[in-house]
Amino acid sequence: MFTKKRLVATATALAMMIPLAACSSGGLGSGGGSSAAPSIKRSADPAVLKAARDFKGTFTYWTGLTFPDAGNKIEEQRIEQWGKNLGIAVQVVAVNQNDTSQRVAAALQSGAMPDALTIGYDLAKVMAGNKQLAPVDDVFKSVGTDHGGWFDPIKKATTDKSWGGDVYGVPLGFFGNVLFRRTDLLKAAGYTNPPTTWQQFTDQATKVTSAPKVYGAGLSLGNVLDGNEMTAIMQSFGGRVANNSGTTCTLDTPQVKKFLTWVTNLYKNKVIPPDSVTWNGASDNNAYLAGGAGFIVNTGSVYLSMLTQDPQLLEDTAYSALPAGPIMTVNPVDIRYRVIPTSTKSNAKILAKDLFRVLSADDYNKQYMAEATYGPVLKSQASYPIFEKTAYAALLTIAKSGGTAPAYPDVANIAFSDYQNSFSTPHMIQRVVTDGLSIDAAAAEAQANCQKIYNKYNK
Repeated sequence: MFTKKRLVATATALAMMIPLAACSSGGLGSGGGSSAAPSIKRSADPAVLKAARDFKGTFTYWTGLTFPDAGNKIEEQRIEQWGKNLGIAVQVVAVNQNDTSQRVAAALQSGAMPDALTIGYDLAKVMAGNKQLAPVDDVFKSVGTDHGGWFDPIKKATTDKSWGGDVYGVPLGFFGNVLFRRTDLLKAAGYTNPPTTWQQFTDQATKVTSAPKVYGAGLSLGNVLDGNEMTAIMQSFGGRVANNSGTTCTLDTPQVKKFLTWVTNLYKNKVIPPDSVTWNGASDNNAYLAGGAGFIVNTGSVYLSMLTQDPQLLEDTAYSALPAGPIMTVNPVDIRYRVIPTSTKSNAKILAKDLFRVLSADDYNKQYMAEATYGPVLKSQASYPIFEKTAYAALLTIAKSGGTAPAYPDVANIAFSDYQNSFSTPHMIQRVVTDGLSIDAAAAEAQANCQKIYNKYNK
């Protein structure tokens, strides 16, 4: 139920959504980081020093906003200190990661791209395919060498031939999916073990629902990154976005319709919150912190919030892997990359690569990852204290085992990434639960819209 303490926690979580420019530097969170920022050794590379001397204007970096805010401040301070050491002006702009695609599209159209930025796997794949990103093979290799190598699944996804033969991003972390569950509610309902299938999840989530106080399934159906988790669940039901050659969409199928029936029934039965179709990236976090959700899928930010805001909720929370569907288990790894647009001038490209090396340092990342929500990508990061904590240990396991490769069982091509960037699966669901289309009509419409996307890349 919504206790006073948990409403305060929600208010705190909402406050985290304020842009960085409006936040005080404050103290750091409690994920294990230290308030003393690690020092940065100025680059001794003559090419970097010359690029800094010749650089004119302000070096702009778009970071990917994460929660809690302490991680954002650590990253911002690190970039600013790097610029100060080199004697260049730096501007750090925090971008909500659910808005990055729109911000990039507008910047490309207006010719106002930053010198470097953080983006997700799908957007990176689309931009690389459109020749909008500069290759970074050299810094990818050197960062890996300096830190014991990249975890194999991260390296494989980043160097896959579908990128076109070059490396276009330096991984900084990944979003992995961990199922959070309210053990107090579930125990009262007679459940002590985590759900291992989506049918078990349905049974348990339905049993603990007491709308409008508690909705069992805090799943996002909105046009946000969390909403794209629906694609993975659809695939676990045997649904596919496209065929094995990655050219023809396959959404108008019995498997996709079975998934649609499952998820829309959860919504119609008020097991999924009615406003989930308009949720933003923090909504599921806030619902859980307020005591209003029995289950959510999260990458770790809620764990860090509970650590300081609600120790009782932390005690009443357990973690497990995503359930299996009728056909398979799909738990995608969404890698976040630091990238350089092709529009960036030559001196700034040299500087950006130096910044990527600085942002890969272990003394920095040990602090940053203790306050951010990312899984590890470099083998040296496996020893960080944060990955000994319950929720984050699951992310380390995913990094080592690989979870599910991007897009799998679909083909990880540009068309699939474009499909995801368009939030096509949650939109298909919305057409049923919000607009009243039948399952058949929604699947047929999604099939047609999907094929328009794939046709752009089949020429």
